[in-house]
Amino acid sequence: MTSQRDALNGHGRTDVHHHMLPSFYLKALDQVGVDTAAFPQWDPERSLSWMDRLGITKAILSISSPGVWFGNDAEARELARSCNEYAAGLVDSQPARFGALATLPFPDLEGAVEELAYALDTLHLNGVLLLTNVDGRYVGDPESEALMAELNRRKARVLLHPNHVPAGDENAALYSWAEYPLDVARVYLRLVYNDVFVRYPDIRWILAHAGGAVPFLAERLGKAYYAKEGGLRWWRIIRDLTAKRNGGLELAKRVSYETAGFENPVTLTALRRLVGPEQILFGSNFPWDSEGAA
Repeated sequence: MTSQRDALNGHGRTDVHHHMLPSFYLKALDQVGVDTAAFPQWDPERSLSWMDRLGITKAILSISSPGVWFGNDAEARELARSCNEYAAGLVDSQPARFGALATLPFPDLEGAVEELAYALDTLHLNGVLLLTNVDGRYVGDPESEALMAELNRRKARVLLHPNHVPAGDENAALYSWAEYPLDVARVYLRLVYNDVFVRYPDIRWILAHAGGAVPFLAERLGKAYYAKEGGLRWWRIIRDLTAKRNGGLELAKRVSYETAGFENPVTLTALRRLVGPEQILFGSNFPWDSEGAA
């Protein structure tokens, strides 16, 4: 990512989980039947004012759940392009204060790869935000292989952000604040089991909301590293037993985590036991979370 604005490595306090809600995006959601009445108010000035009050040097802007795909690939591509060009405009106008993560029309993989190239090569955004699932199609499943390969080739930074569970899913009855940390863990498990971490080691993952359930379940979820369809990967088991290491657990130590929603000491303790401070990034979830939560 040497050609991108590498804002996350700059000086000062950087907020890597900071959302934008431009008016055209809210209008697009209304047109597809998404109720935005309870969405928080947002504009760039609100972000800057909030950042100044909390001493935040730079915010990395992104589009949050529910994203841009609502069943029509062409419309999703158009909306993603509008969001990315809008974000790039804000970065150009305030390069010291804003960076941005690209919005992709996932699960439209052809459109996602195309928009990834535009967002990174032309707009020079800082990376991408991927929603854990869109309409039940999950990041890390074999169907997303082409996108994973391209993200790896570009050594892209990816913020993995939870999304709503589809209405027909057996888990859909749970509140989103309860389901979100579990959905991050669902994708993490897919990335382990499908060897995405192993085959595509240059993707720079950031797990949102302190990794959800991952820090608590990392060792258990990591056992999928030794599993394969129809059996076990015995050579991995023997190798790691000989080296006295847990290869599955080490996968959780390779990624970064951001802090939005983990103000409680239990979550913080688990995360600090798992990774070092250099892998724990500040995130606020502004404007969805209150100022006090940051």
